[in-house]
Amino acid sequence: MGYQSGRNILVAYKEETAYGELPTSMGAKVFRPNTGGLNLTKGTIQSNENRRDGMTTRARHGQRNLAGSYSGDLSLGSYDDLIAAVFRGTFDAPLALSGLSLTVDDVARTFTRSFGSWITDGVKVGDVVRFDDFTTVGNNDRNFRVTGVTATVLTVADEPVEVAVAETGVTLSRPKKVLQGLTPRSFAFEEYEADIDGSEVALGVRVGSMQLQLQPNGMAVLTFNFAGQNSDVLEGADAPHFTSPVATTSIGLTAVEAVIRIGDEDLVDLTSLDITVDLRAAGTEVVARTTTPDVFTNNATIEGNMTALRKDFTRVKNFLAEDVLSLHLLFAENEAEPKGFAAFYLGNLTLGSASKSELGADGPRTQTLSLNIGKDERGGAFDPTMIKFQTSAV
Repeated sequence: MGYQSGRNILVAYKEETAYGELPTSMGAKVFRPNTGGLNLTKGTIQSNENRRDGMTTRARHGQRNLAGSYSGDLSLGSYDDLIAAVFRGTFDAPLALSGLSLTVDDVARTFTRSFGSWITDGVKVGDVVRFDDFTTVGNNDRNFRVTGVTATVLTVADEPVEVAVAETGVTLSRPKKVLQGLTPRSFAFEEYEADIDGSEVALGVRVGSMQLQLQPNGMAVLTFNFAGQNSDVLEGADAPHFTSPVATTSIGLTAVEAVIRIGDEDLVDLTSLDITVDLRAAGTEVVARTTTPDVFTNNATIEGNMTALRKDFTRVKNFLAEDVLSLHLLFAENEAEPKGFAAFYLGNLTLGSASKSELGADGPRTQTLSLNIGKDERGGAFDPTMIKFQTSAV
């Protein structure tokens, strides 16, 4: 009998229709992991019997607990359902506007409508939008990051091509996005160990947290932490349970291709960044059963940290004044326009610290910035969420 290798393992998952019940075999998706795994543990119940023989009664198994994590390179369409799950939100339909009459100011970086309202039409600060049907073709099929919205004026971070006389028949598209909500989701995960033809299937799995990490000359990495209800073993003809799970083929997105904007400045001097969305998911112990009735999530918290080269005192002054800032992370594929993208936007944050590195070390001085993040409640041109995710993936 052979042994299972550490690499020939297929991880697949599917959303459950009923909590803790194994879904049907078709329609699963492959998780493209770097590392990770889910493991079942059991509590230990130890008898307090006072034995006269000086020995101890064997302990019994208690309630089951399933936990673990998987990390993978951020890529288009690969983890949209899990990101939506940790947001407890649902992707909206892409926005499509047509018949627009627009002038464009390349200095102010604005798109001004002759009639209608951007706000009424649903364009928000922090969205990534694309235009088409300009005769000034330099404005077509580009990703523009929206930094300001009034009824008639759309301001972007990226320099457009000037259009002094209004062009008509222009279209705008805004790919799908997801905000935070209150809809819980659970999944079944299967680790199929092909060398020994068997699977461990985890049930009632909820996404407890998600961390995005960026390091120089590295991939953009997502780590999902999970809490679940139970697991079982399948062997032989029963394994794997999921039939022909679908794997995405999009290329991993890198830190060097990221465009990162805090406040009104694009940053090119970050040495690290991490953002964690945490629901503090956990089961609960009950009597008369060996599994938790559910895995419960709580109010979302978001923590973030950035380390950057120090070039001036701007961030120190932001920290001292408790300035409200935004953070926009845009990851685009290395391809011709329009580039496929994934983006995260946090609209309401302040700096919780601005700690500088100690003097006397070789190389540049750095500063580490922690982020205080809350719900954006400005309304109108701003989405009511702590964080939103947008992608061009279908």
